[in-house]
Amino acid sequence: MKIALIGAQGVGKTTLAKKLRDKFASSYIVKETVRECPYPCDQLADFKTEWWVLSHSILEEKEAEEAGHSLIIADRCLLDISVYTKLIAEANDGRITAGKRQMIDRSISEWLSESPYDVIFFIKVDSSVWQSRDLDDGFRSTDIGWYSLLTKEFESAIERFDVAKKAKLITVSNNGKIDEAFAQICAQVQDNPQFRSKLTVSAAL
Repeated sequence: MKIALIGAQGVGKTTLAKKLRDKFASSYIVKETVRECPYPCDQLADFKTEWWVLSHSILEEKEAEEAGHSLIIADRCLLDISVYTKLIAEANDGRITAGKRQMIDRSISEWLSESPYDVIFFIKVDSSVWQSRDLDDGFRSTDIGWYSLLTKEFESAIERFDVAKKAKLITVSNNGKIDEAFAQICAQVQDNPQFRSKLTVSAAL
């Protein structure tokens, strides 16, 4: 079973991914490859950034599939790359041309068809709650305007790639205790009939 946690920075994707890994045996997190990218990221990204993240994310997912993990958890997924690529291309400053943006989106669409996610969880946090959290890790932007723009673009990307027809799409609000969001995600994972027999809850939990 392959799932993805998507959404803007600071909504709790990585925390939720780690909690899922700890709960289910034979699970694996496809980490945020962008944190290892040697090129400028976030608002300063360019084509090299997005193509590097795209290729490395696909390789990470492919290796996880070949390793036979019963639950693959993508902390972010290829939709994130489309979101950032669109915003950078629309800056019209040459960092990503229209042609290169189309090449990236085409590659994402083909991979979503070749190796689809079973469930995609869109994690959202109200702006007022997001601003109240300590999110300054020296890597992510803490600009509320950028956060709001990213959230809007995720909604657009979900429509653009027709995600609801390619995977089960579930929106999860993480405005209170993260355990509530975690419980909602766990219920969807455990109730998936195709993979229920493959997923083993850790005896420690």
